[in-house]
Amino acid sequence: MTQYFYVDESGEPGLHSLKRSPYYIIAMVQIRNREPVSELAALRRELHLAPNFEFHFYRMKLAQKDRFFQFIQPLLFRVRAVALLKANVPPDFGDLNSVEVAMELLTRLTLRASPLDIANDILVIDGAPESFLKSLRVHFTHAYHLAHRERPFKKFISSDSRHDDGLQLADMIAGAIREYIWEDSPVYYRMFSEKVV
Repeated sequence: MTQYFYVDESGEPGLHSLKRSPYYIIAMVQIRNREPVSELAALRRELHLAPNFEFHFYRMKLAQKDRFFQFIQPLLFRVRAVALLKANVPPDFGDLNSVEVAMELLTRLTLRASPLDIANDILVIDGAPESFLKSLRVHFTHAYHLAHRERPFKKFISSDSRHDDGLQLADMIAGAIREYIWEDSPVYYRMFSEKVV
């Protein structure tokens, strides 16, 4: 059965933006399908929000965040994430530009998964231009060939988070992980930590 992996980020991948953005986080959320998430639709109704309201970690009020992370607890999903603290960049990252950093981290994150967990699935990225998707396909193909692994994703898709509940979930997860690591505030992270692979 095909699985969907939604990717969003927090911070900037560029290694030369240390002062402005000392961290870079990628969250990859695994869901069974691409349908609207019924829990998020119910939450929009409860909070008297428009049916197309976009859940975005840094634009939401604290009360909205509290309810969001309560509502997603029964939802079946899994999380994989990577946090790069730029003050401790691995030596082999030294010459990478921002696009290459993002691709390398996403590839390494995927390679950590068992072939039984990610195989011939679909990767959905927020607002990715076709040039990035093409480069990412090539990067994944090369990395998986070197690792003697089957391809993890049969398709790479760019989507708009304003209309995609899976990407909104990934945004909220990335924001909560950033808050946990960078601000030492684990309140929201703890509400989904058992879903982190």
